[in-house]
Amino acid sequence: MNTTNTFRGEFEVAFGKKKVKGAFTMNALRLVMKNEGIKLEEFDAYVADDPLTAIPTIGYYSCISEAIKTGKELKMNKEQFIAEVLDNGGLDAISEAVAAALDTESEGKA
Repeated sequence: MNTTNTFRGEFEVAFGKKKVKGAFTMNALRLVMKNEGIKLEEFDAYVADDPLTAIPTIGYYSCISEAIKTGKELKMNKEQFIAEVLDNGGLDAISEAVAAALDTESEGKA
């Protein structure tokens, strides 16, 4: 039985000279749902209804999740993060990470 959690999409976004690492994981998904008040079955609609808000928001909580695990703090509020991602080209990196985490076709492949 394989107990490896393959739900993970990593990315890095640049804010000026600073690079911030994020990973869309189960914990990041939990943080999105908890803080945005959505249920798991509503996730697809949440992303589809307003992707210019949803994708950067997922990125924000993904960066928070990674910071928590390393004992660090993301020193940027959500709206500032969204503005930076949208205006500085970080949207593609986050979108690709979300797609990678949600890719069930390659699940179990090494």
